[in-house]
Amino acid sequence: MATPPLPFVFEHASNLKADPNQVFAFHLEPKNIALVSPSWIRVLSLESPERVAVGSKIRLRVLSMGIPQSWEVTIQEVESFSGNPGRAHILDVAQKSPFPLWRHRHEFWAAPDGSTGLVDRIEFLPPGGFLGKLALPIIYCFFGILFRARHEATKKVFAPRQG
Repeated sequence: MATPPLPFVFEHASNLKADPNQVFAFHLEPKNIALVSPSWIRVLSLESPERVAVGSKIRLRVLSMGIPQSWEVTIQEVESFSGNPGRAHILDVAQKSPFPLWRHRHEFWAAPDGSTGLVDRIEFLPPGGFLGKLALPIIYCFFGILFRARHEATKKVFAPRQG
């Protein structure tokens, strides 16, 4: 029996000047995907509960750079803040996506100054088998641009209102 291939890993981390519990709660609501998606990814439809919990299903159709994609993910883990420093996470795993394997862990860290460390960790296998492996530099570049944009958009959601 063949051993399944090990996944590739991508991570992006940033710090938000926002309350960790609020940032975590924001990520528990799938409707917020549209708020943090860059302009070149348009959410066409979203079927999900208002707030995710272990076992929740999310069905999402997006137009990514003009290419339609369908995603179906299940929330496998939701851990609220615990420990010192406080940590929380949400793990979603795709049953249907452009990737043969997709595990996305959203990590939240409560920093001593009250800010939030936000880490997106993706374990994935590229589409297209061997040819997909050749495209890994492009995939990593795409993920870098995508998650930088998402983190910046999330920072704007929590930025203090200028009056």
